[in-house]
Amino acid sequence: MLPHFRRLVSIILLLAISSTLTFAQPFRCTSTATCDALVDYVSPNDTTLSAINTLFQVKNLLSILGANKLPLSTPSNFPVAAKRTIKIPFPCICNNLTGISNRQPNYTVVPGDYLYHIAAEVFAGLVTVQQIQEVNNIANASLISVGQKLWIPLPCSCDDVDGQKVLHYGYVVPAGSSVEGIAQQYNTSRDTLLRLNNLTSPNDLKADAILDVPLRACSSEVRNTSQDYPLLVPNGTYVFTANNCVRCNCEAANNWM
Repeated sequence: MLPHFRRLVSIILLLAISSTLTFAQPFRCTSTATCDALVDYVSPNDTTLSAINTLFQVKNLLSILGANKLPLSTPSNFPVAAKRTIKIPFPCICNNLTGISNRQPNYTVVPGDYLYHIAAEVFAGLVTVQQIQEVNNIANASLISVGQKLWIPLPCSCDDVDGQKVLHYGYVVPAGSSVEGIAQQYNTSRDTLLRLNNLTSPNDLKADAILDVPLRACSSEVRNTSQDYPLLVPNGTYVFTANNCVRCNCEAANNWM
C-alpha cells in the first residue's frame, strides 16, 4: 500500500510541476549588460511589504514603494492581502540567451520544503522546479536540505526593443485579459508583445502567464560611469538614485527616451 501511495504522490507532483511550465517561460536576453527589471508577485496569502521585501531581497523598501507608486510614508508593516499584486524590482543578467535575476533572491530551505512548494507557492509560480534545479546544479529535485541556499532565477531581459532602451516587466496576466488591452495599457504594440513572448496569435495568451512587457522609460541625465546607469524609470513610478538622496519621477509621456 505504501509504495502505491508514494507512486500516486509522485504522479500528482509531476502533474503539478508540468502545469507551471506554461506560466513561467524564460525571457530572451542577448545583451552583455546587466540592468534593472520588474516582475509581478501575486501574494498567495496575507502578508506585509516588509515580508515581501525580505523574500525577494530587494535592496530597500524605497525600491518597492517606487515601483508600486506607494507614498513614501507607507510603513514596512503595510498589509498586503492575498492575491494582491506587488511589482518587484530586481537586477537582471543574461545567461545563455535567457534573462534571469542576477544571483538573487536567495531562498533558505526550511523544514518541510520541497522544490515544487518553493517554486509554485512561495514564489507564486514565477519560476519552475526545473529552472531552480538548473541554476543551483540540483540533479535530483527530491534532494534538498534544510538550510540550503537556493538562487531563484526570476524571468527578465536587458534587450533593447525596437531600437529603444526599455525596462522589461514580467506581467502576470489576469483572467479575461487580451493582448490588445495589455498593449494599450502599457503603451506598446500588439505585434511587439506577440514577438517578445513567442505567441503565434493573440488567442495564445493564457491567464496567469508571465508576459514580457517592455516599459518605455523617461530620459535621465545619469552618467554612464554611475552605478545607477542605465537609470530607467517607467511611467507612473519613481526611483531613488545617488545613494537614495535623489528621487526621480516619471509621470508623463512627453519625456520618453
